[in-house]
Amino acid sequence: MRRKARLVTTVAIATTAALTACSGSGTPGTGEGDGSATINLWHTESTPITVEAMQEIIDEYEAANPGVEIIQETVAWGDLQVKFQAALAAGDLPEITHVEPMFVRTLYGQDLLLPLDEVVESFDGDYLPQLQEMFELEDGHTYGVVHAWGTDTTTYRADMYANAPEAGTPEDVTTWEESIEQWSAVAEANPGVSPLLLAGSAAHNVNEDLYLWLGSNGGTLFDENGHVTIDTPEMIEVLEYWKELKDTGILAPEWSSAAYADSLSGLANGDAATIYSFGRAVYTFQEQAPDLVPGEDIQVYGPRPIGPSGDDWITQLDAEPFVVFKDSPDADATIDFLKFFYEHDNYLSWIGTVPTQLLPVMPSMFEDPEWQALPEVQDWGFWIDVQREALESGHAYPLMVTSADEMSLPYLSDLYGSAILVDMVMEVVESGVDPAEAAATAQQRADELLSPQYQD
Repeated sequence: MRRKARLVTTVAIATTAALTACSGSGTPGTGEGDGSATINLWHTESTPITVEAMQEIIDEYEAANPGVEIIQETVAWGDLQVKFQAALAAGDLPEITHVEPMFVRTLYGQDLLLPLDEVVESFDGDYLPQLQEMFELEDGHTYGVVHAWGTDTTTYRADMYANAPEAGTPEDVTTWEESIEQWSAVAEANPGVSPLLLAGSAAHNVNEDLYLWLGSNGGTLFDENGHVTIDTPEMIEVLEYWKELKDTGILAPEWSSAAYADSLSGLANGDAATIYSFGRAVYTFQEQAPDLVPGEDIQVYGPRPIGPSGDDWITQLDAEPFVVFKDSPDADATIDFLKFFYEHDNYLSWIGTVPTQLLPVMPSMFEDPEWQALPEVQDWGFWIDVQREALESGHAYPLMVTSADEMSLPYLSDLYGSAILVDMVMEVVESGVDPAEAAATAQQRADELLSPQYQD
């Protein structure tokens, strides 16, 4: 079977040569032995061109495997946890879904997941080790395979920083104290512009910024026993820093009601000089500020400023894996489809839809001529390079994790899903509660929620 694999972008359509495709590894298993199977696939890539790319992969697989039906459903990240918990309670899980990395350990602990060693083996060693190791659990098996990855970056308007030449750029800043001095100078040189705009309307984004600042201040959300630890000196310093940013006018006054998309628009429209964002932001910039030059007017930088108790920085690794549920009668067919998905031409059609956000899990793909020819890769390659450096240097960690060992904790998702950390931040930054008092309250709430799960 042959098809044209379309690599669609918002600014151009690059059509590859006809690509040869075949079914994954053989006839899918179904539990009934008749060759039929139904695979419900949930994923979080709702961009229409990415959904279309997945449907093309599905259509081709179904054509090569009569009797197999694959139904894709996109689920927004903000809705995934609620939807998943409802499906779990009803005993109606999909065959396969994206999850946040921290959910893999929880699902594994509930004996819900099927090992995906066969999928990893199909890569023939062409898999970034930083991603592979995240989901190799203590029984020696792999329970999640990353579909694509990216890292959070400091994204800034270099043209605005140029108005305060004595302040330099984010590359010239190492500490929180220096960041306040620099942003103050940027504010003075750009009247009406907020030096920093955070996305505070969603708990997800507040959790992101909190754990990244905490990790860059030498702190962690868990003690040596794996218990949640919030009322630490490092956390109190984070809250004091956040409050100072707000009180001095560095942090945009509307930050607590700003969505992530608002922060992207704020940078594009010149209302903010600095945000934290992932690679998908390029499409907002291209659409809303087409005159801004990539790599000149808009720049990115990997490191965050380091706090007074820290000695290094961390950033977020966005690396959602596919997981497969073991009790599905069509689990074998699902594994077979996953192997098909990761075949070169199919996988390229997926990541090629948003190449600055969906970075390949296969290191060889970065040297692939078809991938390198994508317009976004050519225009925004500097952004991709910054992300690769963050991963390869060991500075990128999944959500809520500030050290590799914490990936083994089964209640990461419980802390994330609660409002404990978000409430603490808002009490301090927006309501003026003393940081130590707010941290103590958050610690008490966390103890009440999670202590029943502790093993000691």
